[in-house]
Amino acid sequence: MPAKTKIIALLCATLGMGMLSGCAMHPDWVKPGQEEASVVNQIGAPDSRIEHPDGRFTLVYSGQPFGFETYWMHFDKDGRFIGKERTMNEEHFKLVKVGVHTKADIYQLFGRCAQEYDFRLQDQSAYMYRFEEVGGHRMAFWVQFDRKDVVTEWAITQDPWDNDGDSLILN
Repeated sequence: MPAKTKIIALLCATLGMGMLSGCAMHPDWVKPGQEEASVVNQIGAPDSRIEHPDGRFTLVYSGQPFGFETYWMHFDKDGRFIGKERTMNEEHFKLVKVGVHTKADIYQLFGRCAQEYDFRLQDQSAYMYRFEEVGGHRMAFWVQFDRKDVVTEWAITQDPWDNDGDSLILN
């Protein structure tokens, strides 16, 4: 097959896959009042669910590993969508409590991470979430755990997948 034909076939296949995946809605397109089942049918199964004492609940959707956002989709006690929050920001990172939260808690708050690391020499592991700062800089939010899966620290660095530098911001 000539190179030009291969390129056209590849483009057609890619476009077809993009059109199929385009059938799923993005969290930004969910309308107030939609029922939970409708949202899950359109967006897909959430990574986790957070129950609130008053009967409300939040579905957590992660765009990781290749996206830069996670969403909290809030529902009233009748199961109707009432609003959303983007959670890849310092306001939400500050909710992470060192010595209190566990790996399961972090997953419940932010969903699946971009990558999990195992630091054997430190006897720790970490979740890395990718996000973009307001200025468009690609960054990483790291949550580190001891071997009992309790949070030992969290930090913000430049996104290691972009290889644009190595600055570090500690909490």
